[in-house]
Amino acid sequence: MKLHKFVELIIQNTAPRSGRRCGLRPVLWPLLASLVFWAGQGTVVAEPDTSKEYQIKAAFLYNFTKFIEWPAEKFPDSAAPIVIGVIGSNPFGTVLADMIKDRKVNGRSIQFREINSVSEVRGLHVLFVPAAETRFGQLAEALREGSVLGVGESEVLLSYGGAILFVQEGDKLRFEINLNSAERAKLKISSQLLKLSRKITRTP
Repeated sequence: MKLHKFVELIIQNTAPRSGRRCGLRPVLWPLLASLVFWAGQGTVVAEPDTSKEYQIKAAFLYNFTKFIEWPAEKFPDSAAPIVIGVIGSNPFGTVLADMIKDRKVNGRSIQFREINSVSEVRGLHVLFVPAAETRFGQLAEALREGSVLGVGESEVLLSYGGAILFVQEGDKLRFEINLNSAERAKLKISSQLLKLSRKITRTP
C-alpha cells in the first residue's frame, strides 16, 4: 500500500460524523505529520493477508508513541529504544515492523517485538492486545507495574489496565482512552491525543 493512502485512511477515520463538509481539525496534523513524510519517501508493502484494518492500526500504534510520555526510569539510558510489542498471534504480518524501521521518536529508535508470555510485557513501552487474547488479569499487573501503554480490541482490556481501545464505528476506526489506566501506569497522554479520542473514560 502506498504510504499516502495511510494519510487518506486516517483522515477518513477521524472525519466528523455529521456529514458536513469541514476542514480537518488542526490538532490532527501533528498525528499525520510523519505519515505525510512517509508518503514522499516510499511505500509499505503489506503482506497479502494483512487487512486494511491492521494497516491503519499499525499507523495509529506508531503515532501513539509521539503523544505518550513514559516515566524517566522506563528508559535505562538516552539511547534506549521505544519497544512496541504484540502478544500472541501477530495480525500485522510485517507491516508494523516495516513501518517503524529506521524511524525515531524524540531521538529514540523504535523496535517491534512479538511476545507470548505475560512476563515479557514489562520490557515493552506499547503492547497491542489482539481480540483473541484472554489473559487480562495477568496483563493488568504487568501493564501497571511496567508503565506499558496497553492498546487493544476488547473492551474488557480497559478494565484491566489497558489505556487505549480501538473501536469500529461503521466503516471508521476510532479509539477510546481510559485515563485511569494511563495514570496508574505512570503514563502521560498528550492533550492533542485526548482531543482525537472518540471517548475518554475513567474506569475504576
